[in-house]
Amino acid sequence: MKSCNCSILRANILFVFFILLSFPAETANSQNFDFGKLGSRSNAYMVVIDMQIEVSFGINTSDQEERYLGTIVTEDGLVIFDGTDIASDNMFSSFSGLTVKTTPTKIEIITLDGISYDGKLLGFDRFTKVGFINILAEDNEKFTPVKFNKHHEFRIGEWLALFMLMPEFITPSLSADIGMVSNLVESPEPFPLTVGFNSMQLASVLFNESLEAVGILGTLMDPSSGSANGSSMMGSFGSGGIPMLGVITGERIEELIAAPPTEGEIERGWLGISLQALTEDIAEFWQLDLAGGIIVNEIIRNSPADKSGLKVGDIIYEVNGQPVEVDREEKIAVFQRLIANLGPEAAVELEVMRLDQGSTDLTKILVNLEKAPISPTEAADFKEEELELTVRDLVFADYMIYNLDSENFKGVVVSGLTLGGPASIGGLLIGDIIQRIGPTEIESVDDAKKVLREISTEQPREVIFFIWRQNQTMFVNVKPTWN
Repeated sequence: MKSCNCSILRANILFVFFILLSFPAETANSQNFDFGKLGSRSNAYMVVIDMQIEVSFGINTSDQEERYLGTIVTEDGLVIFDGTDIASDNMFSSFSGLTVKTTPTKIEIITLDGISYDGKLLGFDRFTKVGFINILAEDNEKFTPVKFNKHHEFRIGEWLALFMLMPEFITPSLSADIGMVSNLVESPEPFPLTVGFNSMQLASVLFNESLEAVGILGTLMDPSSGSANGSSMMGSFGSGGIPMLGVITGERIEELIAAPPTEGEIERGWLGISLQALTEDIAEFWQLDLAGGIIVNEIIRNSPADKSGLKVGDIIYEVNGQPVEVDREEKIAVFQRLIANLGPEAAVELEVMRLDQGSTDLTKILVNLEKAPISPTEAADFKEEELELTVRDLVFADYMIYNLDSENFKGVVVSGLTLGGPASIGGLLIGDIIQRIGPTEIESVDDAKKVLREISTEQPREVIFFIWRQNQTMFVNVKPTWN
């Protein structure tokens, strides 16, 4: 059983209760939403998403059905929804090839009027975990999208409203709820924090009392448990296990709508360094008059940072003229998101402080960002049904983790096996890197696909794999049971 720190939980509940009591009576009574009018408007762009999903984790695969509340955001049928549970980007996938992958096998979009469409998943924003789906409709069919107020000024004590999706057996399918802005968070990023909502309502559109859509419900990163690579700005919990819910603003959502993420297309900027925060203690020790910065600990060979002339030990204190106020490790994710959002091919001016034998030099360095390396879950893959084996391309993380030479070391990673299947029984393991199948050298998934399809046609008694496993090479003989 999971233990519960009840004192922390009670303290958080009392804190929220105190916030609610601390506002004047006229503020507490200012819930003035015309839900009839709001419902009639939102019915035009709110939809129900029924999704069938295949979940694979190593040798285990299962099917499940999920139901989400979606919102149409463009006339041609782009829909956003909460992709927290099925977005596949995770650091765990970077280790030993053991990939957790969720694959929607069928998507149905149902309007609140009962009209049904097929849908196609485009992808997820890696910071907010907002998912994007295209409605597959006739070319000339137009939809009514929500319009966000990008310039709304949030204030503490302001009431917000949303609609949440009810279980399938309940009619009608939507229920109204209200919450309140409890804090205007400044660090680790600007974020209007709310009370009164819950994590089951994530990605629901938030309305102010003028019935304007001002954003969607999201979660704020907990600095003490942020992701190892800073890839998720909005996917964790506050102290005591209570979600820190708040507003992903209309301005931020409109930016995503203008350039929605698409699976297989990487549009994140990449600098190519490992880094740490210039904390107050470090700045004081080095006698630096800086409010924060990024210390370059390592530079990836042939990366944009390497090509630009950045050096280990450099301190980045401005990006494009804006100060880098990273004075704690938990703020590193803010810098990483800034670089990612600038995008590949962006020309970025870095103000750098360089400490050299007791002297301090200030210099400007121009960096041309490149596309961020793809993650294991974004890599091309192939499943061979007869051998019950899935392989994927090698990615940057594999080379870094195993200290491999990307120019000379080639192969494909075993990313999926069926328990009791021929490949599993034959001795292949998740994370093995296949370098040769029979006499044929394998450098990519395309190579593996071609060879495995030929083998499936010829149906030999055994298939010999030459693999790399934990700094050792070996042969694995797999004996298929051909249908």
